[in-house]
Amino acid sequence: MSQSLLLDIARESITEVLEAQTTINKKQLLKDYPILDKPLSSFVSLYLNNELRGLSGSIFTQESLLEGIIHHAKTAAFQDERFEPLSTSEYLQISLELSLLTPLRELIYENSDDIKKNVKPKEDGLVISLGKKQAAFLPQVWTKLSSFDEFFSQLLNESGINNLNEHPQVFTFQVEKHRDEPILKQ
Repeated sequence: MSQSLLLDIARESITEVLEAQTTINKKQLLKDYPILDKPLSSFVSLYLNNELRGLSGSIFTQESLLEGIIHHAKTAAFQDERFEPLSTSEYLQISLELSLLTPLRELIYENSDDIKKNVKPKEDGLVISLGKKQAAFLPQVWTKLSSFDEFFSQLLNESGINNLNEHPQVFTFQVEKHRDEPILKQ
């Protein structure tokens, strides 16, 4: 199964909403590509002029890869609270990025230095979780927060966890990402 197929599914999911019709044949896709029925965490990011225009994804998933891609594409385009719903003209100019996550690997640590030793900057994404408080940063976030201390501090802040004294769970993961080109290039 090619990554372009997955990107096509994500893009077609948005088209379905814009055109108010169902065009994705889920049954046929699952028959042709059984792996689409397996649970796999994914994120869909939309970029307009290389600036984030929408994002949706899940770290802990129970849904199939197919359902996840469809759901996250539509949510990134129309329900990301940071942005207005995507217009047709924007849709033609967006670049769509699909990120598939590896299974989470829990880090055993005593302090932040232990975490730092086991994290590969620019390769690893991180999840921090304590009860209902949790946050995740994809590896792509390293481009904006280049040092481990800045990355981890922002992750803690995003999660609402003040420090490591309560010993939250910390997980690493990697991402396989693919990006398409806008339909209309400027």
